[in-house]
Amino acid sequence: MASGNLPPTRFVTSQLTTDSMSAPAASAKKPRKKRIRRTVSQLRKQVDTNRQGQEGVAWVRWIVEGIWGCGLEVVSANNDDGVDAIILLKRRPALRMYAGTTGDLIFVQIKTGYRQVVPTGDYDLPLDAEKMAAWRMRWAAYPGPAIMINVIPRRLTQKPYPIAYWADLKDPGTDPLKVHFKAAHEFNANAKSDFYNLCLRWAEFRKLPAIRAEEDLPLLGKGSLRDVAKGVYKEIKQEVGKKPADYHAAVTWQGWEHITRLTRPARTQQQSLLLLPVMALMLRKQTKLEPIAVSRRERKTIGKQERYQWFTTLTARVTFFARHEAIVRVVLLNTEFRTNDQPTQTTATFYSIYEVARRKKSP
Repeated sequence: MASGNLPPTRFVTSQLTTDSMSAPAASAKKPRKKRIRRTVSQLRKQVDTNRQGQEGVAWVRWIVEGIWGCGLEVVSANNDDGVDAIILLKRRPALRMYAGTTGDLIFVQIKTGYRQVVPTGDYDLPLDAEKMAAWRMRWAAYPGPAIMINVIPRRLTQKPYPIAYWADLKDPGTDPLKVHFKAAHEFNANAKSDFYNLCLRWAEFRKLPAIRAEEDLPLLGKGSLRDVAKGVYKEIKQEVGKKPADYHAAVTWQGWEHITRLTRPARTQQQSLLLLPVMALMLRKQTKLEPIAVSRRERKTIGKQERYQWFTTLTARVTFFARHEAIVRVVLLNTEFRTNDQPTQTTATFYSIYEVARRKKSP
């Protein structure tokens, strides 16, 4: 019985002996790297990246909240998903019509430093390839504009304050691994209007009344677009003239002349002509669109009378059968005659129609 157990015992003993012999070799210590000693001047020049990043965030906050009067929400590091902060656009109380929050959000990534000199013109900011591939997908998914702000710290500007530039991250650019910054896009007190144009008030537009355009301009008939549109315009003019009380304004040939004037670009003319059936819908009072004044009253003396003129607009979201939704605006010319400071005649006539933000895409 004992002799039968010898082979396993010998096997275990040999195995333990082999492991014990190889253990010292595995536990051998690696040679330590030689420590690089730095001088005091070198340590002073070493950049504290954490402090530098806080300087960039503080500068963006000062511009957004201190100068623009807008809101800024800094995203915590735990929730950082390609975005460091969110800008909430606001209009100042002095603008009574548009005061308060617009509802537009701008998603911001802040990069402080990343350059050794102050830029003197347009420049590119190269970033890690793997990070850029993941970030671009996230930037494209955000429901509003996504921008990057590159802050040049004070240690480079040699001024009491840093400078910064911004770039549109939803613009693909020429190199997917780089973010292109333009010298004209400086992030300062004057950049607020650029950010409004970047958002283009889509949040406000979404709250506009919606109108369904069931009829389209009959383009399949014979003749040019201008001839067909002129016939449609004439029919609208006659229809409005039969029941003027049902419409916000009268339709005269003044509107046609303004739309088709020679100084207007051909593509803009074409767009307005295609929107003529929509104009007839928006002028109806049953659509419940309220005219909004957009210009001051101009006074002119004509004989013994004083003439006042100003513009108002009707704006709505219009859905079509064969194309995407559009923000359409109708412009009305209002005229009032006064005698001895008493109004004697007030008229409103159709002046123009066009698509708002036709060259912009919704974020």
